[in-house]
Amino acid sequence: MQMPSPIPLTIITGFLGSGKTTLLNQILHADHGLRVAVLVNDFGAINIDTQLVVGVEGETISLANGCICCTIRDDLLKAVLDLLQRSEPPEYIIIETSGVSDPLEVALTFRSLRQIYIDSILTVIDAEHILSLDTSYERLSTNQVRMADLLILNKVDLINKEQLEAVRRHIRALAPRARILETTHAVVPITLLLNVGTFDLHSLHDRSPQEVHVHTAGDDNHHEHEEDSPHVHTDHTLVFNTWHWHSDQPVSYRALRQMIDHLPETIYRAKGIFFLVDDPDQKWVLHVVGQRTSLIALPGGWGEEAARS
Repeated sequence: MQMPSPIPLTIITGFLGSGKTTLLNQILHADHGLRVAVLVNDFGAINIDTQLVVGVEGETISLANGCICCTIRDDLLKAVLDLLQRSEPPEYIIIETSGVSDPLEVALTFRSLRQIYIDSILTVIDAEHILSLDTSYERLSTNQVRMADLLILNKVDLINKEQLEAVRRHIRALAPRARILETTHAVVPITLLLNVGTFDLHSLHDRSPQEVHVHTAGDDNHHEHEEDSPHVHTDHTLVFNTWHWHSDQPVSYRALRQMIDHLPETIYRAKGIFFLVDDPDQKWVLHVVGQRTSLIALPGGWGEEAARS
């Protein structure tokens, strides 16, 4: 009996706020004619990313165009194997990693899985912030760039020509063989994203992923990772803490604005959905990346969904 052909898999990576979910939306709405499975990974206690992907609700959803969307929490390999066991397995798999994931660790997960092959690693870069990241994030961001077959330099409209040239030199030095696409709003032709076939398995050799720990506020064990993981090199380990909040009560726009304006510098990324007393019929999406903030009304408002923040 002939074994079925392995399924191509694309890994979308990039630091917090670079535009990965926006890119994912472009893929989901493109006319690619494929049965695509999308796995979304978010490290927060509430998986906001899945709610922001248009037309997707819940843990697993099948879209009208044949796409399957799932959220992943812990076992990435199991999630992929579950997809392969479906009565109609996907023809293509896309994994959107969290903003603090090292793509090398994700790629190593599938190195010995015969049913799939890694087609490419796409790294989305925030052109405005890539050169101003805190030094503690530099190694992780550098790993994300170095592993890429395709670099999507996003938000180029937010910087001037001199800044753009400096960013180009920086990422070209890190990934001299990767292709670079400069974009705004992560708009990339679908033919440049799928079935690229550029991933080199040899790039996994002689590299080790960065140790990253993520803890939710209130986690009593968040200082114990050094004892629990004897192989962790603490000088190369990143520790991220997350916090979440929700309420059914409407929020004042003025109070929300004051909160945003007084966020400490140690908070790099914030995102959420808000129910505003000033405009209760609208569903508002908040994004904070560094010093940049946007609050946008989603088309259609709340619909049948209960309003909440």
